[in-house]
Amino acid sequence: MRHFPDILSDLAGPAHFFFLRHGESEGNVVGMMQGRRDAPLTERGREQVRKTAAWFGEQRIEIDAVLTSPLVRASETASIIAAANAYPEPVPSDPLTELYMGPFSGLTLHEIRERYPEEYAAFTVGSWEAVPGAEPVRSLTTRAIECWEALVHTANSGTPRVLSVSHGGMLQWIIKASFGATAESDTTWMPLIKTSNAAVSLFTARPAGDEWYYGQWSLVNFVPGETPEMGEQFYTSAR
Repeated sequence: MRHFPDILSDLAGPAHFFFLRHGESEGNVVGMMQGRRDAPLTERGREQVRKTAAWFGEQRIEIDAVLTSPLVRASETASIIAAANAYPEPVPSDPLTELYMGPFSGLTLHEIRERYPEEYAAFTVGSWEAVPGAEPVRSLTTRAIECWEALVHTANSGTPRVLSVSHGGMLQWIIKASFGATAESDTTWMPLIKTSNAAVSLFTARPAGDEWYYGQWSLVNFVPGETPEMGEQFYTSAR
């Protein structure tokens, strides 16, 4: 499998890759480990997305293509953003789907502690890599690379300003891949990158010679109109 620098060096010209986590969902409210379980946005989640949509409009950000995870909380988010700014119709993209959470799927942390005490104890140390049946890091990094390949292909097709709507777990690996995480590397979940509901991240890139690129993250977890939260509950820890 190709690595991130190889993929980005294929860029035909400057590109802007926006990433957005979905708004608050009904599963988020009750503390559910949603994974690939479907749950719609709450009304608060829709308002979060509308604020982010308004920011795109206020900044006069043009978007040529919108990709989204097929899960409803992401696709609804993408549809609100697109409709508010007359962006292209969102297109489902499987690599943007949230990670599979194995036996923890659809359960709250309280339920997980009660039903799977040993697995939960391992999870607090090793995150999802320690949960039997959950999607492993190797698969997640593979999907992240596939995502970047699709984004560069999209940019090179005459649509260099792309918005992708995904999930808190998958966005970790999309970002980590840009810093060298691959299916072959010994990469762990830690450190995590905070991904808030309806938060925007932006990676810009352009070709730099025949076999290289220049790129930078100019926004990471930017929530329009909100003050960043500090001191939140930690569910996992580094070894």
